[in-house]
Parts: sequence; C-alpha cells; structure tokens
Amino acid sequence: YNMHKKQIIFIFLIFVLIACSPNPSASEQPSVETIVAGTLEALTASAPVSTEVNGTLFTDDNLSFVIPIGIATSVTEEVVQAVPPSEGTPWWGVYPEHRQYHLAGYALTDVFHRVDIYLYPIEEYVAMNEDVGIGIETLQSLIANPNQPLPERLPFLPTFNASQMFYSNFGTMTFQNGSGIRYITGFSQFPHPISNIGMFYTFQGITNDGVYYVSAILPINVDFLVGYPTPTDQGDFVFIESEVIRVTDQLNNTSSDSFTPKLTVLDTLIQSINVTGIP
Repeated sequence: YNMHKKQIIFIFLIFVLIACSPNPSASEQPSVETIVAGTLEALTASAPVSTEVNGTLFTDDNLSFVIPIGIATSVTEEVVQAVPPSEGTPWWGVYPEHRQYHLAGYALTDVFHRVDIYLYPIEEYVAMNEDVGIGIETLQSLIANPNQPLPERLPFLPTFNASQMFYSNFGTMTFQNGSGIRYITGFSQFPHPISNIGMFYTFQGITNDGVYYVSAILPINVDFLVGYPTPTDQGDFVFIESEVIRVTDQLNNTSSDSFTPKLTVLDTLIQSINVTGIP
C-alpha cells in the first residue's frame, strides 16, 4: 500500500447528542440475530489470499478471510436487521440489513470497542442515509487518488454517535476483490488525550463491483502508550490538543513491530478478505 504523508487532526467540539453512549460496545450494539457461525477451516492452497498466511480460514456464504495466528480464536456471523429512517431516529442509527463478524479470543482484552468486520450493501445504505453516501464518495476519491490532501475526517462505518478525534498511519490497500484505506483512529464525544484502550486499527473498503462496503474495527496498542498516565483535566483544551498532536505525530513515525498486534499482521488479515455477497 502507498503510505500518505502524516496528517494531524483534532476536533475541539463537545457533542450534544440524543444518545448518551459514545460507542457501540457489546452491550450497546443494535440488536442482532446470531445465526449459525461460519465454518472455520484449515488454510489451504486454494484459499483466496495473495500471499502465504499462517492462520485459519473463516468462510461462509458472504465472505472469507484468514485469521493470522494469535489474532483471534473464532468468528461468529450475525445478521443485523435494518433500521429505516423514522421520526426520532438519529442519522447514525439508520442502516440497512447487513452482516457483522465478531472475532472472539482477540489478541487484546482491555479494549473499548468490539472486534468486528462489517459487510454492508452500498445501494441500500445510500438510499436510506444520505450522510453515508457522502462518506462513500469521499472514500472512492481517496482510493482513486490517495496522494490528495486528506480531509478533516476520514470515511468510517459503522456510524457512531461520536466524532473521529484523530487519525494516523494512513495507507491504501487492496483485498481479494476490492480496495480501500486503512488507518489508526479513535472516537469520542469530548476532547481527551489518545490512549491505548480506545485506539483501534480500521479498514474502510469497497468491492471492485461497487456493490459492497467492507469495514473492520481491530483494537491496537502501541508500546510508548503502555502505562502512560492519561491526564484527567478534560477542560484544559490547549494541553489536550498538544497531547493529541504529539501522540499522532509519534504514531505516524512508529514501526509496525511496536504495535500490538503488528500493523503488518492486521494488514494481512484485511488483504485476505474475499467478498462473495449477501444473498
């Protein structure tokens, strides 16, 4: 993938939102119907990966990907039912029926976000949510021209009732039948310093036929933030801004081996994804 010049972003905006939770944790996710888990099989030579990967192949009727050794122990597929637009439903709560793949036994345990890969039908999503359509257009532009000046916020699904407070380590990447962008980020309803517990690796991509959107949330830690005392003064915006700028700059200059899991290993998982579609 082609790495883009570093970009430092911080949003000093305290959100006044209808929803009170900053993040869809496991207990706050939209209700889902757990269906039969996809089959975990030993990786074979016929698996749709571009390079040899040490891991396990997850496959079902909708997509497949390789779980590198040490990243997760199992995958559960869920069908998330559609939530159409309605009076009183905020924009981030509107979405079509889609698939969600939860990675259990993840390499990190002290994390704020669920570890999930999402598969959305683009046409249905854009028809229901114009804001998502704008983000998809931005993503398509970044894939086509990754060297352009980066926007204040990078495209991201799923929709959160919080704001993207920084991003770093931006790059473009292809998977088996599509392409997209990957970066490290964090979301919040109020300004605060970057910490390991809320930071994650994400991939945002589109299949080559433009039919499906692939998103991944994979929590990640970095060595230099281990044991870092997070300041508690939420009102000192000048100090918080300087901390976010400093840490973002350091993240952009950190080698893959200093992250847990390693960036290159998570990249390999993403590159192995092959989308066959939602019936």
